[in-house]
Amino acid sequence: EAPVLGKFDARLISQAFTNIVKNGTEAIAALPAEERAGATITVSARNEGGDIVVDVVDTGIGLPSENRHRLLEPYMTTREKGTGLGLAIVKKIIEEHGGRIELLDSPEVQRGGHGALIRITLPGLPVGTVAPVAEFEGVK
Repeated sequence: EAPVLGKFDARLISQAFTNIVKNGTEAIAALPAEERAGATITVSARNEGGDIVVDVVDTGIGLPSENRHRLLEPYMTTREKGTGLGLAIVKKIIEEHGGRIELLDSPEVQRGGHGALIRITLPGLPVGTVAPVAEFEGVK
């Protein structure tokens, strides 16, 4: 498949993904020690109908099933020391880039495991679009 390019503010997009990965590490740290062995955070990207879809999957404690969407609201947290701003900031950054965020269960949950899947969908630009190269990040 041909690469899809998107026009992004690299600093903000980096902050968004840093927040998501940080949440994943904290979700893994919240597991009992004996369940942490082999814990992973996997980031994958794909071109889907001209959009760039990035999945961040962790094997941490997972997301609450009730009112999950509220985790995207400012000051909403399930952690003792959390500020509740991480995912709210991610949502704002992604929406400012014309994208969306979904909070899902890791595929492991269906197999009796645990973990979260954070899906970010961002609009791509058709290959061949003329724009300054410095403003583009390529994803294959």
